[in-house]
Amino acid sequence: MVSGASKEADTVITNAGTVKSLIPSVQVVTSISRQVQQSLAINGITEADRFVTIRSEATGKVLNVYKQDGDTVKAGEVIVRLDTQDLPARIRQVQAFLDQTRLEYEGAKKLRLQGLLNEAQLAASLTNLEQAKSQLASLTLQLDNFTIRASFAGQIENTHIELGSYIRQGDAIADVYDYSQLKFVGAVSEKDIQSLKLKQPATVELISGDTVGATVSYIGSVTNPATRTFQVELTVPKVGRFVSGVTSVASVELGLLQGHYISPALLFINEDGLMGLKTLDAAETVQFREISIIHSDPNGVWVEGLDNQADIIVVGQGFVTIGDVTNPVRVPFDADIAVGI
Repeated sequence: MVSGASKEADTVITNAGTVKSLIPSVQVVTSISRQVQQSLAINGITEADRFVTIRSEATGKVLNVYKQDGDTVKAGEVIVRLDTQDLPARIRQVQAFLDQTRLEYEGAKKLRLQGLLNEAQLAASLTNLEQAKSQLASLTLQLDNFTIRASFAGQIENTHIELGSYIRQGDAIADVYDYSQLKFVGAVSEKDIQSLKLKQPATVELISGDTVGATVSYIGSVTNPATRTFQVELTVPKVGRFVSGVTSVASVELGLLQGHYISPALLFINEDGLMGLKTLDAAETVQFREISIIHSDPNGVWVEGLDNQADIIVVGQGFVTIGDVTNPVRVPFDADIAVGI
């Protein structure tokens, strides 16, 4: 066999006079890196910003139910009223006693000034007055407890009582959810928790398909021993009708990186278990470049680990190995699509 004159390493001439290529051809795109937003994907669920189960502080029969499931309430609005029985009459009785002790005390002060009462008698009169005040305050508080109110504005999701039912102190009355703003709750691994900061911008994809802006509002400092993850919370503005407890995905922005946008089909795992790409160096020799994924979308993946300008093999990478010299056929770079698409 005799080598050709123009490219000795490229071709050989056989006895039949045919030319056979020795150097494999590959298609190559010279990719230029661009700035890309690095983000952290977090799986979690949506929740109301606040939730409380309102419980009765009194014992009695349900006299009125003013709110049902699905109704909205204002802070302090009455939800349920219980039968007060003889409590109002007892309050009137104590009020009369208070009026009497107040008059007696005023009279005792005058008599003391005239020297007709000693100091101990005046103190006893004052004690009676203070006891009457205390009794009235206690009964007034008890009366107020028979009127059960919403502790904050929100929506009634579950009522646990019926008209005419008898409840005891501590029994559940209703669940109130505050949907004025929403909350996304998820878990982040030990590796990723250090990259999060309070007030970091983020987005949350809701079950409706809407993607809304959010901010990191809570970062747990104690790991879950079972999963080795930390709880994080994001605050989300309310968008339309909200459903609590639904699986959602959040994406937290971590900062800008230089990356290349490529087709995931170009990625492969080498013998050492490392993920990377096949590229060409200045001598048009195949090289392995380890990469890491910044993030992905339906059309491609953003990767880092390459130089700002990289010759990426897009066709024929399966027919060359690391260290092979190639005959590259260059394909134009299009910044609007992923390399290799």
